[in-house]
Amino acid sequence: MPYTITKFDDSYKVTSPHGTKAKKTTKTKAKKQVRLLRAIEHNPNFTPYSASNTKESSFRRRRK
Repeated sequence: MPYTITKFDDSYKVTSPHGTKAKKTTKTKAKKQVRLLRAIEHNPNFTPYSASNTKESSFRRRRK
């Protein structure tokens, strides 16, 4: 799906054919969000952070 990043006064907006995904964001955050939306679109099982990478799970693992 085509995602577009549009520049407004001093911020950016991320849109898709189904609607607006983000408003008043920075350019780097907009690029990151488009990358994330494309990853989710191409892989429905995609998770940005797995349970093994979170701080809490590593803390629990160390205490055992």
